[in-house]
Amino acid sequence: MFDQHLGDDRPSEYHVLWDGGRSGSNPQIDVRLLEGWARKWGYDVDRRRRVDSDRADEPREQCQIAFAFGEIVEETLSYGDREYTFTTDRTPATYFELDECGDARLATWASERTLTLRELRIDGRDLVFDAVFEPGPGRVHGQWLSTTVDQTRYWLTG
Repeated sequence: MFDQHLGDDRPSEYHVLWDGGRSGSNPQIDVRLLEGWARKWGYDVDRRRRVDSDRADEPREQCQIAFAFGEIVEETLSYGDREYTFTTDRTPATYFELDECGDARLATWASERTLTLRELRIDGRDLVFDAVFEPGPGRVHGQWLSTTVDQTRYWLTG
């Protein structure tokens, strides 16, 4: 669970997750640090317990940081002499989602992927991570993900 005792073994004050990705080992996660970072830069934070079928079959507590939202679509339907207007919900277009087991989902303008994290730390407006099965460190560019200027750019870089 996110609210576990963190101990004194944090590698630095910027580490959100550490000691992850080892079988039989629960990662240490400071979700309050992640939430504080997101709010500082004006990103939307949503924390809830739900099932993400790409990561697990059981519900897990998750923290989602939304960088940008999709456009709200409005559609009008006429039936007889009445008119009805429907709008879509405000849904994240780009986001980073971390669950209590250290699994993450990253949705960028160009792709979406799931990651098993060993480490996650804050670096200014970015999140830097080390993930199982990923070559080298990855970087979540918060500022780039919060804009729609260049949707073809590859947002996940080392």
